[in-house]
Amino acid sequence: MPEDLIDDVCPESTMAPPLRTLTLVALSLTFGLVQLDATIVNVALPTLRTDLGGGVDAAQWAVDGYAVPFAALLLSAGAVGDRWGHRRSCVAGFALFGAASVGAALASGWTMLIAARIAQGVGAAAMLPASLAIITRLYPDSRERSRALGLWGGVATLGFASGPLLGGLLITHLGWPAIFWVNLPVAAVVGGTIAVLAPADEPTARRLDPRGTLLGVVALAAVTAGFIEGGQARLPLTVVLLAGGVVAGGLFARSEHRAAEPLVPAALVGSATFRWALATGFAFNFAMYGALLCVSLALQGPYGFSALAGGLAVLPMAVVVSVGATASGHLAAALGPRLPMLAGFSCAGVGALVIAIGALASSPTTIIVGLAAVGLCSLAMPAMTSVALDTAPSGHAGLAGGSLNTARQVGGAVGVALLGAVLNVGGDRAGFALALLLAAGTCAAALLSTVKATGDEA
Repeated sequence: MPEDLIDDVCPESTMAPPLRTLTLVALSLTFGLVQLDATIVNVALPTLRTDLGGGVDAAQWAVDGYAVPFAALLLSAGAVGDRWGHRRSCVAGFALFGAASVGAALASGWTMLIAARIAQGVGAAAMLPASLAIITRLYPDSRERSRALGLWGGVATLGFASGPLLGGLLITHLGWPAIFWVNLPVAAVVGGTIAVLAPADEPTARRLDPRGTLLGVVALAAVTAGFIEGGQARLPLTVVLLAGGVVAGGLFARSEHRAAEPLVPAALVGSATFRWALATGFAFNFAMYGALLCVSLALQGPYGFSALAGGLAVLPMAVVVSVGATASGHLAAALGPRLPMLAGFSCAGVGALVIAIGALASSPTTIIVGLAAVGLCSLAMPAMTSVALDTAPSGHAGLAGGSLNTARQVGGAVGVALLGAVLNVGGDRAGFALALLLAAGTCAAALLSTVKATGDEA
């Protein structure tokens, strides 16, 4: 880790160990809650379609309505945290996230539900980079930080994978609004703990970039919408949206190049290691989010699983991702990040192929086994986070974490949109299998990006 960043974060390392551990748990639960709400809706999609009407495209927007603003605003949220203080940013994010959860629970139609999910995504974007920046300050030593990131990532991936199981239980016994009501006590307790215990940080004088932020939101939203509309065979609208997304993306790149203080500073963009780490993060969420959406829809669709049974089917994945992410932190501390990253993406690629075979053979058991193997992708997550943070110059911890998680969440949004569209167009078996083959190919590409991102390792 650069010495200037270590010097920048050393003061918080003097916090009493029990309080530092309690703060780490709260920060880890922050990421866990963010990830939980990314997937808990998956198991509710068939029930929501029954109660609210709508087709697969509405269901995709219930997922991507959260993922798109979350991904698009992470960079700006990291800059806001660097400027106004990460503790303040994190607590404000919790307040918005809780209020939006109430709106989602009370939704009487898709418009209100998706609007609430968008607000949840904004709140999540404020919470996540702030939690990572605070951990960076609490654990300046690289080995301690790797272990701390192992817990942070383990709780996050547990939240990601346990979402369908918890959602199935809540829907079966309390109805679908309960998957949003459950956020309130968690947000109150965890947000309150961070407000009291997390160390205050010195704000920087960094400017914000509203033009770049707006163009980034438009580009991602248009591309995501284009893939979703393509899955509905609305080709003229698909072409318009994708073309608009490409144009907005080009304008975003031009704006960033000319901005006095761009969303991603040249010190980060200029690092090849950091760019490859971003590509790896994109592939990680593309495969995980896309595969989980397809499996959730398939199990409760052609295979006739109930919401609870669909959630239980994901339980093996929940166990695997928690163990894998926690182990990754220890492996990265002992051996460096390359080995856990290569192992994680290799297992995930094989798992996606197993799911594709299960789809063609109409074998739910094979699909569930494959999904558990995909969960071993969690071996890569804390390790690749460590790689990205190690490139951050002084004062940019929030932006480094925000940049990586932006790439991850963009990958998740695109994965949900693209693989969901392939599933919808191709049909129950062929479409399902093809979608998972695309996920497997993405994991294979991530092996290359991993080698590039960790190229200085022996």
